[in-house]
Amino acid sequence: MTPSNNKTHETATKRPAVLANLVAQHKGRITLLSFLSFAGALLEALFIVMVTSIAMALVGGTTTVGPVFGRSLGVPIALIFAASALAVRLIFSLSGVRVSADLVGEVTTNQRNELAHAYLRTSWAVQQSEPAGRLQELLTSFVGRVTNSISTLANSLTAGLSLIAFLSTGLLMHPAATAAVLLALAGVGAILTPLRRRIRKRSAANAQANLSFANAISEFGSLGLEMQTFGAESAFEKRIDRLTADATATQRQTQILQNSLPYVYMSLAYAAVLAGISLLWQVGPDDLGAVGAVMILMVRSLSYGQQMATSSAALAANAPFLGNVRETVDRYLSTPSATGAARPESLLPIEAANVGFSYSDRLALTKVTFRLAPGESLGIIGPSGAGKSTLAQLLLGIRHPSFGSLTANGIPISEIDRTWWSERVSFVAQDPLLFTGTVAENIRFFRSGIENDDLVEAARRANILADIEALPHGFDTHLGERGNQLSGGQRQRLSIARALATNPEFLVLDEPTSALDGRSESLIRTTLAELRGTMSIVIIAHRMSTLDICDRIMVIEHGEMTGLGPPKSLRSRNKFYQQALSVAGITQ
Repeated sequence: MTPSNNKTHETATKRPAVLANLVAQHKGRITLLSFLSFAGALLEALFIVMVTSIAMALVGGTTTVGPVFGRSLGVPIALIFAASALAVRLIFSLSGVRVSADLVGEVTTNQRNELAHAYLRTSWAVQQSEPAGRLQELLTSFVGRVTNSISTLANSLTAGLSLIAFLSTGLLMHPAATAAVLLALAGVGAILTPLRRRIRKRSAANAQANLSFANAISEFGSLGLEMQTFGAESAFEKRIDRLTADATATQRQTQILQNSLPYVYMSLAYAAVLAGISLLWQVGPDDLGAVGAVMILMVRSLSYGQQMATSSAALAANAPFLGNVRETVDRYLSTPSATGAARPESLLPIEAANVGFSYSDRLALTKVTFRLAPGESLGIIGPSGAGKSTLAQLLLGIRHPSFGSLTANGIPISEIDRTWWSERVSFVAQDPLLFTGTVAENIRFFRSGIENDDLVEAARRANILADIEALPHGFDTHLGERGNQLSGGQRQRLSIARALATNPEFLVLDEPTSALDGRSESLIRTTLAELRGTMSIVIIAHRMSTLDICDRIMVIEHGEMTGLGPPKSLRSRNKFYQQALSVAGITQ
């Protein structure tokens, strides 16, 4: 067996265990549901027997019903008994519906919480490597399949116990007739086994196709501006049409198999009942009332058998999704975001000694050495792809060096308490991302302990306070979906206010002015100039004008630090820095 086949086999063997684990977590509700289902089915079977016996008595012109289970009853008493069984059956059924709904709701909540928490607590490296739309697909479609599996299991349990109750009643009424039908139904189950295997196989392919489709569509959805600009609508349509066709073909094959199973089962089951009746006709029963009740029970039980067949197909179709959700949670939990316990008096100075970092397929940084003193401003420049953003992520502590050491106040950053660290380090991204909410909510960014005065001060330092006060409701103004009511410059300055709200010791800015107009850039440069000396700052930038406030400049080329020093000294000895100044039109 090849390694890939081994992995597929291991995944397949885990899926029943996943479902079994879900059942174990909710065994209380499932036990109650089992009791309600079985008791309700017994009452339904008793109702059918009583009604059949009453009908036979009326046809025979007698006022006595039975004997039923060894006892004879008058017609009025039998009618009252049947009506009571029907009423209690309804109560049990409605209670079962409530328990089943509570079970499904609880499973949905638990699965989404577990998956979301695992994702949010995994390392940045894992989060960044996930395809676009992965979490959304898992929390919606895949968790929906898990929920559907539990719902299906509950229905299957109800149907199975009902079938057992009907067959048990039938055996008590007329063992020979029931046994004949049972043997035929066992043969039906054996015939359908290969079809169930086929459904599981096709469902695994369907799960993978749906995930690939969701990832691709999420990626295309983020390229709307480029699509419109470059006139690529037709190409996008063709690509999406092809992806849709591939995903639909797999889904269609799975659905045909899954939906065919109940009909095949029902036809074979009816054939089994006919075979049982034929056998009884040959034998010649002496108790037509009992045989009539048994036949009605058997025909009624076919609906429960059909439910079980439908549930079996649905569980087989959902099995790959169960495995994928469990494997994803385990993968996230196996690589948690690193944290330590150290809480130094200050996180400065930050020192890097021969720091390097490797991704799985390439070396991104090597031999980076520097010391960032308290209150110092350091600019980082270099060509695209040189490793600047990787260095920023190392400085933020969301990645850790592959080799060398990176320390804060003499302690490796990986050993520092993450909560303590996050309160003192802040970040401004090149593309500021806002969420649907108010100005105040976007500045706070889910962090507790930030008072209203802190918001005002952060906005003032970020030169965005006047813009906020001009809004209809100030800090309580709702910014629309993802902050779409603000301009690019306002969004960037709001993200700077977010970074300053906790008054950090260390601030990292990644291309803060790369896509801004002149006025917005000027305001941000003013902010940076005012922050100089109040905290340690690292600015990654292509625009040389943004680096005016920097005490020193670091040059990174092809993953290596090729220059580090005050701007004046780099002008005379670093070729890349000289070229950058020339391109910016800054005279030496």
